Amino acid sequence: MRKLNTLALVVSLGAAFAAGNAGAAELRVSLAGKSAKEAHAEILKAASTVCWQDVRSESLAVYLYPACVRASVKDAVSKVNNPELAAYTKTASVNYYALQR
Repeated sequence: MRKLNTLALVVSLGAAFAAGNAGAAELRVSLAGKSAKEAHAEILKAASTVCWQDVRSESLAVYLYPACVRASVKDAVSKVNNPELAAYTKTASVNYYALQR
């Protein structure tokens, strides 16, 4: 399995959420030397952290959180521009509710 050469990536709120939030949170993750599976896990963890911080006080957090994580992961993966990571992300199964803090 090839390792990613990308040094770091900023995971921020998905475009749909950031548009309404001028102070959207960001978290930098290092992907250097990581496999697609490892990189996906790091991106997912960062997206989970950023999104939960943003939506936890919302009355509809249970609905907003998974959508935010999906959008954030999709955005981050597209920025990495790695076909192996993109393919892995499409097939990965994620329990968004288990990610909540």
